[in-house]
Amino acid sequence: MRTLGRISGVLALTATIAVMPACNSSNSSNSSGQKPVVAFITNNPHEFWTIARKGTEDAAKQFDVQVEFKLGDKTSQQQRQTIEDLKSKGVAAIAVSPNDSANQVSYYKKLNKEVPVLAVDNDIPDVDARRCYLGTDNVAAGRAVGKLVKQAVPNGGKFMIFVGQLDAQNAVERRRGVCIELAGGEDKCVAELERLNKGDYPIKFGNYELLDTRTDDAQQKICLEKAQDALTKYPDIACMVGLWAYNPPAILGALKKQEKIGKVAVVGFDEYDETLDAIRDGSVVGTVVQDPYNFGFQAVKIMAAIARGDPKALDIPDINAQKQVYVRHRIINKDGKPDSMYQDEKIEAVDPFQAKLKELKR
Repeated sequence: MRTLGRISGVLALTATIAVMPACNSSNSSNSSGQKPVVAFITNNPHEFWTIARKGTEDAAKQFDVQVEFKLGDKTSQQQRQTIEDLKSKGVAAIAVSPNDSANQVSYYKKLNKEVPVLAVDNDIPDVDARRCYLGTDNVAAGRAVGKLVKQAVPNGGKFMIFVGQLDAQNAVERRRGVCIELAGGEDKCVAELERLNKGDYPIKFGNYELLDTRTDDAQQKICLEKAQDALTKYPDIACMVGLWAYNPPAILGALKKQEKIGKVAVVGFDEYDETLDAIRDGSVVGTVVQDPYNFGFQAVKIMAAIARGDPKALDIPDINAQKQVYVRHRIINKDGKPDSMYQDEKIEAVDPFQAKLKELKR
């Protein structure tokens, strides 16, 4: 499956994306001459979205639209209310990272007929529920996390996964990718993946034993408490994996409280400063990062074209049969050097990556 080519550096923009015209022509132009209005709705208020917001702002200037950027509160109910409010304002298109996407399919299928919908970061499991998905291939990113686990604990051992919510498609897919990688391929863990879906722990994936998946309702404090409990309950745990941005800092907090920094391997996801600082000092093996800047930039670029009735219907070279456009992930480690475990992953050293990140947060 082909993915969007990634030009090196967080600030780089991906290739031109053609888009489907709006299904609602009354929203696609404004008779008063005002700029078209499009919307971007996140699934939570975490710092990850600060970078995406910068991308939406830059794209709004370049493509001459107004963006309504709305932070989510982690609930699908709030997202629906926000969407209905935006519909009443006549927005031309909506990009959303949906909460509880598996149980929102019928809602988004109906919405997508009324206002063009883009799923960003977190997909909706029905091609008719959105014009396209724009974001990370989360199974592939999860496999990159698994490669970091294999680097950190090459002989296998017990590990645990921490993530905010398992009603988010990205969380489910990342966890699946981790387990597939540790098992040595999907064909080698079919029965184990079924047990994973049922929560039947512990589960062996190759030489690695997954003790549990701990969720925290996207609250860092709860993650910290659950990580402390895991360290007490499983003193022989070898690795702790955090799949949402705030999870690695919470895990580090638990290790610090129990004086186990450096004794248990930590593998992260996303780019909180605490995670990056810990990669620099060796407390975290590495992290897999997405490209939230381009999530925001490319979503607004697509919606601007929708608002102006671009006749090219998703004529995107890199789109797949499921209408998914992938923005490539990367592994961030201390020195930017590849490890034998990494295979074909893109690698970047923590120092230049963090410097670019700070520019985006200004």
